[in-house]
Amino acid sequence: MKTYILGILLMAASFTANAQFNLGMHQFTGVPQSTYTNPGLLPQSRFFIALPSVYVNYYNPTFVLDDIIKEVGDSSMLDFSKLYNERAGGTFGFNIEQQAELFHFGVRIKKKNFISMGVYQGLQTGIRLPVDLLRLAQEGTTSPYFQNNPISLDGIDINIQSYVAYHLGFGREINEKLSVGGRVKFINGLIGTSTEYSRGKIYWDQDSVRITSDLRYNTAGFARLDQSLGIFGDAAGTGFNVNEWAPSSGNTGLAFDFGFTYKPVKKVMISFSGTDLGSINWSNSLRSYVSEEQDFTYRGGEVTVGGDDEGGSPFEGITDSLLSGFNIQEVDGKAFTTRMNSRYILSASYEVLPNTFIGGIYSRNLYFNENFNAFTAFAQFKIWNILFLRGNYTIAQGTFDNLGGALAVKLGPLQVYTVADNLLALNNQGNVSSFNVRVGANLVFGMRKPKEKKDASSDL
Repeated sequence: MKTYILGILLMAASFTANAQFNLGMHQFTGVPQSTYTNPGLLPQSRFFIALPSVYVNYYNPTFVLDDIIKEVGDSSMLDFSKLYNERAGGTFGFNIEQQAELFHFGVRIKKKNFISMGVYQGLQTGIRLPVDLLRLAQEGTTSPYFQNNPISLDGIDINIQSYVAYHLGFGREINEKLSVGGRVKFINGLIGTSTEYSRGKIYWDQDSVRITSDLRYNTAGFARLDQSLGIFGDAAGTGFNVNEWAPSSGNTGLAFDFGFTYKPVKKVMISFSGTDLGSINWSNSLRSYVSEEQDFTYRGGEVTVGGDDEGGSPFEGITDSLLSGFNIQEVDGKAFTTRMNSRYILSASYEVLPNTFIGGIYSRNLYFNENFNAFTAFAQFKIWNILFLRGNYTIAQGTFDNLGGALAVKLGPLQVYTVADNLLALNNQGNVSSFNVRVGANLVFGMRKPKEKKDASSDL
């Protein structure tokens, strides 16, 4: 059972080092993947085939690396004191999204219609844990703080869903002012987890810790962890298994994207969209982990960060005992449902010069039942359907230093692109709470030229 719990945490943590909100692609229609944020805003190409691409989004609303790393001489050590002092009694956590585009193509039909279809693998992760657990790990059970402050287990929430989405989209230009579009996604769930409930407290004395717990954690598809922790092969390196992608896991879902654009006057465009509106029903390969009304007392020595002189884990000596204290039992699972991380986007843009646009975007994201808001101001332009450039400035959840950009270059039919937020992170990686990047390539044919449009603003 411990192996499976560790597998969950490793699968989530494996993406944190690689990675805000993916607003850099919105209205960047020189790149076909812009339709992922609004299927009602048709791309400029007549036909495209996407080559494999990767998108990673990391968002941590509670801390940055500089908050938990302390320099001591020529070395560094973990120091959680700033985090647990500022958020005493609260929680800490992070959200991660990852998407690997496996197949995607689209074609324009009779100028006003656009049809697309494709397949991508997605991972959505949200983790919340009591911050006082970090104080327990660092200061040990003898900390004066613990004499009057039990740790609440009510804030524990670990949600992960890994899946494959098969999608079909359609967009149409109704007239010169209005275009609409939608996309349906048939979802094959690979691995899903959800905290149904978590209640309890950890009490302490100078030489003991008492645990009361009542929790249920539902999972599906855990058998896959015995073979693979991702799309790039299993832990033993045996490689890709195509059977993982067949829509036959028994854990299925349905999601929808919709969007429209409207041009009230020349050179001005307003758009609205909703994406990933749906859920996954997990009903196969089910396991649940339950700790019902447990009451356990651990007696042992003080535990501090740094481990032993041989570089042992800071949690050695208490982790196994605490896990035993929770007395988590593996039982027959039950079906459960997880919601997709949906998003709503409202935007407006203005053509200040031919092929040069400025605009603003408001986004409201749902990460595992928590809402996060972001606003982006952007400027973008293109040169002869060959070079597309964009700059972004984003405000999100109280952060005001997010500068991003996008670049797409087309040489013949081959288009290479990259979109990223929080470029300042490249020079100050220790002060990063969010970051997203998408890189990829397309084969693009029949880019629309200005003479084919009555209104240049349709290039957006």
